[in-house]
Amino acid sequence: MRGSRLLFLLLLSGVFIHMVEAQDVLIVEKLGDKINSNNYDEITPVLNHDGKVLTFTRCGYPGYDKTLIEDKVDLHKSLSKRAYTKRLRSIYSTIAGYEVKNPEKSEFNQDVWIAYANHENFDVVTHPGFPLNNALPNSVCAITPDDKAMVVINQFSPDGGMGKGYSMVYKEYNGWSFPYPMFITNYSNEGTDVGLTMSTDGNVIIMTLQKNDGSGNNDLYVSSRTGDFTWSEPVSLGPKINSQHRETTPFLTIDKSTLYFSSNRPGGYGGNDIYYSKRVNSSWTDWTDPQPMEAPINSEADDSQPFFDINSGFLYLSSKRDGTSDIFRVRIEKPLKETVTVKGKVMNPKNEDLIEDVKILKAYANSEHYEEVQVSRDGFYSMELSKGSTYDIKAVKDGHISQKSSISFKKDYVYLKDYTLDLSLEPMEKGTKINLKPIYFKQSKPAILKESFGALDELAQFLNKNSNMYIIIEGHTDNQGKEDELMDLSQQRAEAIKDYLVYKKRIKPVRLTTVGYGSERPVNDNSSTELRATNRRVEVYIDEVASMLKVERKTFQSRN
Repeated sequence: MRGSRLLFLLLLSGVFIHMVEAQDVLIVEKLGDKINSNNYDEITPVLNHDGKVLTFTRCGYPGYDKTLIEDKVDLHKSLSKRAYTKRLRSIYSTIAGYEVKNPEKSEFNQDVWIAYANHENFDVVTHPGFPLNNALPNSVCAITPDDKAMVVINQFSPDGGMGKGYSMVYKEYNGWSFPYPMFITNYSNEGTDVGLTMSTDGNVIIMTLQKNDGSGNNDLYVSSRTGDFTWSEPVSLGPKINSQHRETTPFLTIDKSTLYFSSNRPGGYGGNDIYYSKRVNSSWTDWTDPQPMEAPINSEADDSQPFFDINSGFLYLSSKRDGTSDIFRVRIEKPLKETVTVKGKVMNPKNEDLIEDVKILKAYANSEHYEEVQVSRDGFYSMELSKGSTYDIKAVKDGHISQKSSISFKKDYVYLKDYTLDLSLEPMEKGTKINLKPIYFKQSKPAILKESFGALDELAQFLNKNSNMYIIIEGHTDNQGKEDELMDLSQQRAEAIKDYLVYKKRIKPVRLTTVGYGSERPVNDNSSTELRATNRRVEVYIDEVASMLKVERKTFQSRN
C-alpha cells in the first residue's frame, strides 16, 4: 500500500456542493506544524462527526511504533537492531514488489496520528501505540457513525502477520482494540493502493481496487453490508467513474448521491486531481460525467484524499503542492449551525383548523420550567433548538388544552432540512379528551398503584388552573371476565380516581362525574395480552365549562 495513495473515509458529513458558487474566493489553508512536517508525508485526513478529532497518517517517521509480531513474538524486542531492520526490509519489499532499502524512510512505514481541536485549530496531537499502530502499514479509512470504531487498512493476526483487506478497531477504556477483520466476498486487490469510504448509515462501502478485469490501474468498487462484519462482492461503479487511468480515494456524501474521488485522467490540472460525480438514479453504476474541482483546490501537483467536514464547511485534502505530501483545507461552505430550525403550525386536532394568538413554550425534558419562545399570531411558528438536548414543546392559549411534544436532535448529526413539528390545542369544550399518563391499578382490583399518583397530581393541577371545568372520569376494562363484574370494576376504578382527587387533592366532588363502561368500548379487539392491556384504561373528558361554579356545599362530605 503506497502511503501517499491511501484513501480517506466518509463521516456523517458531506452534501453535494457547487464549488464555484460556494464563495467568491477559495483560500486553501495548510494545517499547522503540529499536523504537517517538512520531512515526512502526511496523508488521509479523516474527521469524527463533530469535526473535533482529526486522524491522519504520517509516513517515514523514525519514531514509528516498532511492534512487529511473528509467531506470537515481538521481533523488535527479541532481535538485534540489525536483524530487526533486515526483517522489516524484507517485509516491505514483499509488499512493494521491489527492493526497499531503507524501511524506516519507506512510504510503507505508516502510523496513525490523532489530533484534537479547540475551535478549529488542531493543537493537541497524539501518536497511539500498539495495537492501533505497529511496524506494518497503518491508516484510518473511516470512523463509524457513533464514533466508537474506525475502519483501518489491512488485516492482522494476534499471532503475527498481515493480509490484504480492512479491519475494525473499537474504542476501549484505555485505548483501541485489536483489529477485527472485515469479510468482503471474493475480495481481491492486485495493487498496493487501498482506500475505503463508508456511507453514513454504515450499509455501503466504496473501495479502491486493482483487478485484472478492471478498467485501468485502479478502479472504484461498491459493496453492501450483509452482516455485522460481512460485505457483498465488490461491483465496479461503471465506465463513467472508472477509466483506463487511476481512480482512488473516494468520498461519499451524506445522501449517497455524490461521489468525490481522485484521478489522473486527462483534463485536470496536473498529476492527480479531485473530481466529483452524481448518481443518476438509485443504481451504483450510473453516474454523471465526473468534473474536476476548480483551482486552487486542484493544483499542478498531486491532490487527493478529499474529506468534507460539514460542521466547519472545510474540505480537507492531501496535496504535494509544497513538495512533500501535506494536509490542507479550504472552506467551501458556511459552518454548520449548532441548532436545528423547528417549525410547524398550531391546530385543533379535531378539524385541523389553525389556532391564532397562541404562545409557544419550550422546556428541557422532564422540567416544568417552561420559557416562552414566541407568540404566534397566525397559527405558524418557528424556533431554533440546540443539538444534543431533549426538549418538551407545547402551545398554550386560554380556554384550550395543550399537548406537549418531546423532541431531540443528535449533536453529531447533520440535519439538511428544517424539522416540522405540528402542535395541538383543543378548545375546552364538552367532549374534549384530557390526555393523561397511564393510570395503573392492582390486578382485578380498583386500588391505584403508587406510580400513577404523579399523573393524578397533574390532573389535579390542571383542574385547579381551570376552576370552571367539570369532567367525566370513564373506567374501561378488557373482555376477560363476566360482564357485570367488569362493569362494577370499571366503575370502582373511576370512583377510586375521584376519591383521590377529592380527598387527597381537595377537588370539589361536584366537578367530578364517574362512569364505568366495562368492556363495552374497547380500542382494539382484545386478541393479545398486549392489546388487552391497552383496553384496561381510564379516560377523562370535559363535561362542561361553566362561567361560574355550580352551587355546592362548602365542606367536603365525610367518607363512609
